[in-house]
Amino acid sequence: MSNLKQRLLSWMHGHVFAGDLIITLVIGVLLFGVTSGITYNPGLLFDLNPSIQMAWEAAMLIPLLIRRWRPQTGALLCVALALAHLIFGPCLLGTDILALFMLYSVIVYGNPKNTKAFIILALTIGLLASALAAWTMTNGPLLTGGKVHTWSSWNDSNPNGVMVMEDTLGSIYTGTSISEVADMVAHSMLVLTPIFEVCIISTVIVAFWQRARLATIRMMRERNEAIAARDQDERDIAALAERARIARDMHDVVAHTLSIIIVQSDGGRYAGTHDPAVARNTMETIRHESERALHDMQRLLGVFGGSSHADYNDIGNLVEQAQNVSPDIRIRRNITGTASPEQLGEQASIASYHVVQEALTNIRKYAGPHVDVHIEESWNNGLLTLTVTDNGHGAAANIDGHTPGYGLLGMKERIESAGGSLQAGPQLGGGFEVMATLPYGGKEHVTDETGEQYASEQSESCNTTAVSSKAKLSDEAIAPHTVVNISARIPDQPSEQTQETNQPTGRDHRSNALQHLRITAPNLHDLLTSLKLKSVELANTSNSRGLNWVERVSAWTQRHYVLMDSVDAVILVMLLNRMSITFFFDSSPHVQLSHAIAACCLLALALRRRFPETCALIVFVLSVVQLVFLESIEVGHIVASLCALYSAVLYGREHVWRWTGLAAVTCSALMGLKIAAVQHGYTTLFGAIAASVGLTKPVSATSSSSAAFFTGVMYTVAVLMLMLCAGIMAWARWARSSDSNALVLQAREKALVAEQEKQRILAANMERDRISASIQAEVTATLNSVISQAVDGIRMLDSAEAQGKEPTADEISAAFKAIGEQGRAALKRMRELLGVLRETGFSDDAHAGSASELQLRPAAPLEEQLQRVSR
Repeated sequence: MSNLKQRLLSWMHGHVFAGDLIITLVIGVLLFGVTSGITYNPGLLFDLNPSIQMAWEAAMLIPLLIRRWRPQTGALLCVALALAHLIFGPCLLGTDILALFMLYSVIVYGNPKNTKAFIILALTIGLLASALAAWTMTNGPLLTGGKVHTWSSWNDSNPNGVMVMEDTLGSIYTGTSISEVADMVAHSMLVLTPIFEVCIISTVIVAFWQRARLATIRMMRERNEAIAARDQDERDIAALAERARIARDMHDVVAHTLSIIIVQSDGGRYAGTHDPAVARNTMETIRHESERALHDMQRLLGVFGGSSHADYNDIGNLVEQAQNVSPDIRIRRNITGTASPEQLGEQASIASYHVVQEALTNIRKYAGPHVDVHIEESWNNGLLTLTVTDNGHGAAANIDGHTPGYGLLGMKERIESAGGSLQAGPQLGGGFEVMATLPYGGKEHVTDETGEQYASEQSESCNTTAVSSKAKLSDEAIAPHTVVNISARIPDQPSEQTQETNQPTGRDHRSNALQHLRITAPNLHDLLTSLKLKSVELANTSNSRGLNWVERVSAWTQRHYVLMDSVDAVILVMLLNRMSITFFFDSSPHVQLSHAIAACCLLALALRRRFPETCALIVFVLSVVQLVFLESIEVGHIVASLCALYSAVLYGREHVWRWTGLAAVTCSALMGLKIAAVQHGYTTLFGAIAASVGLTKPVSATSSSSAAFFTGVMYTVAVLMLMLCAGIMAWARWARSSDSNALVLQAREKALVAEQEKQRILAANMERDRISASIQAEVTATLNSVISQAVDGIRMLDSAEAQGKEPTADEISAAFKAIGEQGRAALKRMRELLGVLRETGFSDDAHAGSASELQLRPAAPLEEQLQRVSR
């Protein structure tokens, strides 16, 4: 059924001419039925019989066929036909009302640049029509000397075109003075001109109003189509971003550890040669660092796609570790301003740690021995500026056989993802400088080209299952208060897992939940903002054409839809609250209560789009009370019930029609029973129910014929009400699926964004799962080889100690040499892995627009990608 409806909607959107043809035929049949009885309708030049009038009526229907397909052509054709029949045909036709539809169509569907010209043309023709009609009705046709005829109607028994009566109007042809004729014509024009011009102006206002509404809907449709169209691109981007994230974290975890191992092994070859205790401690440090890196790497490629990251609070431990690993490096840390690490967002805090970590790693690798390092922190105006400088040799390349740049690239990506900026490069006087600027709160929101906002700090990552590639409206209400909550992390963002309990000294031990718990009091601005439809405002700002006051008011009312619903509810209360239906009894004792309940139902319509199901439930409960316990049936109550039913089905959850349909059946049945009970002499339905169960004394029984009549009335009313409710629900379902409602389109946009977010997470998870097994095997083998070399060295020392002798300097040197060589080989292998991930991910500008052999899809095994690189 849904597919059939979608095909029908698609066909109607693509075949507007066919739709207008059907509408024209229906209007033609209705107009001919109304105007076929007109027997007196003279023209400016001739007195025409009914058959000719009908021919002009049919001709005026032609522009209606192309009013949306070719609106400007249809409007010009309508103008030509109107001028022709004003001069050569009847003075006024029933189909002249269609000229207003053509004016509406050319404003709504035509080129906005020509709108003013068509409005002026319409006003001019309206003035001309009033003048010609006033002359014709006063003086008669010019070519008949004022003689007019009353012809037989098509519906009469007389043959068509037979004249029944002939008369001459009392006009200029009968000797009436010119001044009297002028007075009569002016009087007729004073009556006709305001009517014509008011109709034209009202049509223009309605057209402008509708044009603004359709512009919003068209913009929202295009935006939804754009979101759906870029679904595959977003999944590709998410997969590439996951590769870049893995490469970045691999560099931070493994490459950093391996550089420490290399430095330790090189230092151990000299410091531990004549001191077995120093050699043992160094080897133990190497083994411990390797095992920790292996553990971190396993968590990095684990289920959640991220490990617990160190942050700003760990910079002190990082500096201390660097001092211990490289005693010849002198590190000085200076803080300017008031340090406020608690104000740093999580991304900014993590990025600050990695800036210092990567800078110190590069200094150990490239700066040379006996280097002075200065870490400068500046806290000022909501910005943290981190500057790491050294007086070493500067940026060196190809020292360990790899192409440099991935470390700085990863650092730049981290800083930019936190909303900051990074500058790095050699200094003029020697050495190297890295300067990063980070805002305290980080990058709270990222806005893309369609106007949606993605939160950059998401909640804990969760297991994600496969979902449909086509987003559908969720089971949540289609009101703007619907909030899409994705309990998963956007790929390429740091995870928010709870930190380990064995944190270094000085680490902030606040739980992750408390860190992100923000209790804020609601304010009036936020409340009013939540009651607006923001998408309408976006439509206005994107429109290059200036809006007139009608379109601005239309857009304003669409944005402030809750306010407009409230105004409409108050107006309905004023119009309908005193209108009720009574049945042969005096309802004065409860009339005020009945009016009050009806007023509450109408006032509940203020929530019909904001909280549609709540509104429907309130109206349903009050309807049951009204029908069961009170005497009259309020007109306002009926109107409120139908409006609430329509709104609930249109704006509520996908399957809300189930319980609202049951409510409609219940109310329809109660109304039929109430009417039958009243006709049997009971004042209320509750009274009839109480009498039927013996709680009260029944009224005198009616005759069987009367009872049968009342039963028939009951069934008729119930069926009619049920059919009306079914029609309302069908209308709402049609409007819901026809993409012609701004609130529905906004809800569909949220559903598409949520679906796309799930698809992005799923794509990232799939990409991570695809490569994690191979990378884990590579990393495990690489680090285990280093661990094995360290363990072999420790065993050699233990064996010598067990034998009561001291190992030779050559044996200790050889052990450290083996560890260093294994560390360098492992680092080179890691660089190859990083190259595969980075080259495929195109994360840097160097590969923009290039065609790499390392394609993301179809997915190739990691080993095969490595072989391609080696070739």
